[in-house]
Amino acid sequence: MFAVGDMNIRSLTILTALIVSTACSGCGTSAPKTRDQGVTPEPSASVANPSSSDAQTVKIESPDKALLIGTFLAADEPNSPALLLLHQWQSDRHSYDEFAKRMQAKGFNVLSIDGRGFGESTKTDDGKAITPERTDAAVKAMLGDVDAAFSFLAKQKNVDPAKIGIVGASYGSSLALIYAADHPKVAAVALLSPGLNYFGNMPTEPAVKKYGDRPLFLVAAEDDKESADCVRQLADVDKHARMMVYPSGGHGTALFDVPASNGHPVLFTALYDFFDQILIGGSTTYNK
Repeated sequence: MFAVGDMNIRSLTILTALIVSTACSGCGTSAPKTRDQGVTPEPSASVANPSSSDAQTVKIESPDKALLIGTFLAADEPNSPALLLLHQWQSDRHSYDEFAKRMQAKGFNVLSIDGRGFGESTKTDDGKAITPERTDAAVKAMLGDVDAAFSFLAKQKNVDPAKIGIVGASYGSSLALIYAADHPKVAAVALLSPGLNYFGNMPTEPAVKKYGDRPLFLVAAEDDKESADCVRQLADVDKHARMMVYPSGGHGTALFDVPASNGHPVLFTALYDFFDQILIGGSTTYNK
């Protein structure tokens, strides 16, 4: 028979052994690393990770210090084509979310931005508010925004700067075309519901002439008569342009919801075929 003192000593010995055994059970296995132990931190917003399929929110400073907020989706392969997406008035970059993800899945880098005064692009870098305006000075500033976004996109790791196209909707289509007319580095442009002269200070016919014979895709719907008429007029100016007019479908990015009709595919398919042929296939014209 053990004495009480002996039992206490025996219990303490067993407890000590258990503690030592538990402590040693992790020997030979690496503990999870923390940030301080060398885990690579997430990339900053302005440095895209081309191996990630996650959408990255980026900040781009315009020449007049406006802060443009965008969403960047990186392609997995080096020297991949890229698209810059410009939304319509009273909208934001998220109107392109589904299109952007599907184009990324097809091997494109994609950057969509909030136009100044819309979405999250409402402040300068020192916190001053920005509101949407249609003055000559505002249009000039918007073109500066496009240039800043285009330059940002061209510098991303897996982007081939010679294979960048622009998609614009409504007033965004005017910005896309006018900018591209002055910048030969833009490889191709697609215009959704363009106008002949939005705001009275964004004439597109002179821009089409200056744009030359680079690939151009014009899209509208008949129930948006002004844009449908514009598409036909611009196509008369640029005989190489691809033209597609749906029977109905509304304005701008609403055209993404139009079903295939009158021999026309859905808009995603049409845009993908266009940019695939030009930016990946290397064609200088689009087969109508």
